[in-house]
Amino acid sequence: MGERNLLVDIYSGDLGGKPNWAAVVDAPNFVGAIIKATESTAFNTDWFQKNWPAVKDAGGDRYGTSWFRGAYHFLKFNKGGSAQADFYLKAIDDAGGWDVGDIIPIVDVELGNDGSTNPAKRNSNHDASAQQIIDCTTEFADRVRECTGQQVMLYGNGAMRDKQINDRMGCDWLWIPRYTATLPREMYERAGWDLESVAMWQYCGDGDAVLQGYPNEVAGFGRCDISVILFETLADFQNKVASQLIEIDN
Repeated sequence: MGERNLLVDIYSGDLGGKPNWAAVVDAPNFVGAIIKATESTAFNTDWFQKNWPAVKDAGGDRYGTSWFRGAYHFLKFNKGGSAQADFYLKAIDDAGGWDVGDIIPIVDVELGNDGSTNPAKRNSNHDASAQQIIDCTTEFADRVRECTGQQVMLYGNGAMRDKQINDRMGCDWLWIPRYTATLPREMYERAGWDLESVAMWQYCGDGDAVLQGYPNEVAGFGRCDISVILFETLADFQNKVASQLIEIDN
């Protein structure tokens, strides 16, 4: 696949909650980080409030040219998409807002890890229908686009596979997880996407990776999720999926 640009992505439960951003900035081929901002319509955003500006500051003069940051929302399908979008956007505003070196808004569409049959522990996303997922995601994406003027990136794979969804759900770009040595075209085509619309491939999950020649951890940072940018150059990445901020009349 040749040398590519890489990104880490983490949430508050990773790395003891204290990521060493300087280590990622100094690591060869790493050009940024994506962090979890929100989930549903009620979520402790203290960690995000601290780390959103910290990711930008760590990049220094590289921010916006060879260092980028992104924020994602974990979607809960039993809540309204618009309300979740508003919660996500408010969290970003409260943390300092968007800037020119930011990746476009990201919505995490997955069933989650807990498929327990115990009603007290079961993740509600597992019980959502395909249409419920489509409607919720589309509503989220439409609201974000209305409020920011930006395109929206969808992260996911398994939910579309398990629920047989082949709708882009109002999103413009795909960030796909696949922890194997290759990324078969059927992985994204079955969900209604083409390769030209796949922006990133998360090839490493929690430090587990088999993609030859690509790292599964960052020295001084730790084992985490790592994605490879599929654009040939960072200029392409910036032009297509970095924030294109415009003034919105309210």
